[in-house]
Amino acid sequence: MKDIREWELSLADKIFIINNRLIEVVSSVEPHLDSMAKYTIEAGGKRVRPILTLLSYSVAGNGGYEDAIDLAVSNELVHTASLIHDDVMDKSDLRRGRETLFHKYGIYNAIVVGDYLFTKGFELASQYGQEVAKVLAWGASKLAEGQVREYFNMGNLEMSEDTYIRIISDKTANFFAACAKAAAMAGGASKEIQQDMHNFAYQMGLAFQITDDILDIVGDQSETGKPIFNDLKQSTITLPIIYALARDGERGGEFRKILTSNIPAEERNKRIKEALANTGALDYSFERAKYHSEKSIEYLGKTGKSPSLDTLMDLSLLVIDRVSSAF
Repeated sequence: MKDIREWELSLADKIFIINNRLIEVVSSVEPHLDSMAKYTIEAGGKRVRPILTLLSYSVAGNGGYEDAIDLAVSNELVHTASLIHDDVMDKSDLRRGRETLFHKYGIYNAIVVGDYLFTKGFELASQYGQEVAKVLAWGASKLAEGQVREYFNMGNLEMSEDTYIRIISDKTANFFAACAKAAAMAGGASKEIQQDMHNFAYQMGLAFQITDDILDIVGDQSETGKPIFNDLKQSTITLPIIYALARDGERGGEFRKILTSNIPAEERNKRIKEALANTGALDYSFERAKYHSEKSIEYLGKTGKSPSLDTLMDLSLLVIDRVSSAF
């Protein structure tokens, strides 16, 4: 299996094409909108969703990917728009290693740019037909549902693991699934392969989000592009926290006391990290991510041989590999 840098390098030509097309598509005759939209796009990112789209299209059609470029770009625009709106709700300062659009240009401009990218994304998707566009619209609606459910559980120390899975299913996994299924549909795949691609990407999306939540605790800001412990700063409750709280009674409620204390942030974060390690919360979360990654590969294996199959398998494995080195 390639490491993440080798994997990205092997797809450099596709990422280059996607980035150039993104800049073309968001161009506007209104200079301020043009500047803000391009500021957001030029922040970069790993482009996981558009690459997932291109490779899924290739698996479905057993051939090239060129005809799916706009579909891939559409998915990245919808994803980026959702991030802009997330940053507004969370009042986030940093995204992808640079100042967020919300922080740099203000809430009103951020909302408008997010709306602009949504509309541009669905404009591109429409050329692939009504059924493909409906799948992507379903994925985008799930993004909204997940964001609202997460918002109303901010700071909820009683939140269950089932609620957490429901949130990340909607915020991440279902949109991954929509990207892969829409690509398979556009590539002319059978109903069975469309469903296998949906299931593959859904499971990979769960693994992706769980590892993201682990990296928020043990990651490196220079790698993730955002500060560690950002989730807790925003009162977002994630799987490691849920697991540790469930076992807190055995320790006299010490972890809950740390979470609700007013001690300096650096000391508090250190103690939280130690408690998560001592309760096995980080190990448990990693095993959950690994389980979903392995399930994703099972579904992918059902689709049959294709030139892009190994690259997609590498993607699912790399989702959890990026966090294993942080332990």
